Amino acid sequence: MKPFTIFVLLPSFATGGAEKVTLSLVQNLNHNIFNCYLVIQNSDGPLKNNFRSKNIINLNSSRFRYSLFGLIKKIYKKKPKVIFSTFPHITIFLLLIKKILFLDIILIAREPNMPSVSLANSPYSFIIRNLYNIFMPSIDGVIASSLVMKNELVEKGISKNKISIISNPISIEEVRNFKKTIRHKGNGVRLVYVGRLVYQKGLDRLLPFIKHVPNLHLIIIGEGKEKKHLKKIIKENNIANNIEFLGQVDMPYPYIAGADYLVLPSRWEGFPNVVLESLALGTPVITMKEIVGLQDLKSNIQDKSLILFEEVEEIVNFLLNTESRKDFLKPIIRPVLLKDYNTPVSYSKNVSNFISKIINE
Repeated sequence: MKPFTIFVLLPSFATGGAEKVTLSLVQNLNHNIFNCYLVIQNSDGPLKNNFRSKNIINLNSSRFRYSLFGLIKKIYKKKPKVIFSTFPHITIFLLLIKKILFLDIILIAREPNMPSVSLANSPYSFIIRNLYNIFMPSIDGVIASSLVMKNELVEKGISKNKISIISNPISIEEVRNFKKTIRHKGNGVRLVYVGRLVYQKGLDRLLPFIKHVPNLHLIIIGEGKEKKHLKKIIKENNIANNIEFLGQVDMPYPYIAGADYLVLPSRWEGFPNVVLESLALGTPVITMKEIVGLQDLKSNIQDKSLILFEEVEEIVNFLLNTESRKDFLKPIIRPVLLKDYNTPVSYSKNVSNFISKIINE
């Protein structure tokens, strides 16, 4: 049987979790079933250095709206059987043009965040939320990363038969492939944050409390538009000696492995990859109950390698009663804490099976 042509859409090669998951999918899809094209808005971002596929359609646009005409042209030219989208605003547009242009394509969406919160905080949120509610029930299939996300999608009118829960992939071997951990010197609790510096991630609500914990040090890895605001908070609270900005780091794993905890004070997430990466490195995670998808990691919650807090203030009380890891002078890579997880291969196989099921229905 001739392979089905599938378009997998991404804005860029940025280092976000959605980009990592999607690029992993493209590289591990069964090419006997799918002739896969990565359709990218532009080629910006460091992840392109590790991407091996030659089937790339670059629309060369700074914004998604500028790439619409080019995308429609490529759809007519290549005639994909399936289009896979991982960002809601792109998915909504695809549903709209499918209806207007009577396109015979199957649309599969992967939801990167909890829709209710992420859409409410998106630009033009009123318009996006209404379009989402109108058009998403007609989607052919949706991949959710957790049970609570699936339940929310059902509440929004999407048939439960169209939804498959497939947890994000993690390559244990890739994450642990380095020789030496990196840890800030001295005694005291050492935290690390890895992610974009944006409002969603909640660093602004954590930083003012750091001054209450003696000898605490936080390494911040990542870039984003909130960086200037975060530095202002640091200055106002006189905690510059407790914070270190490293910017974008190609290999953050030695820093995660050397820390006592990874901290993720996000206001909302889908199923954050950095949590999986930290647990794969043996580093426990401090985060918020607002990240409801993490409830699926029940075994890690039970053994307290994943600690979920109601309020940021509770993190401070926890840290005040926490000591440095015993090997803090020369930390080693600790045993893997993850119990059940998808590898990149098993994730792609599960996605492939889900898409094949929809095609054959």
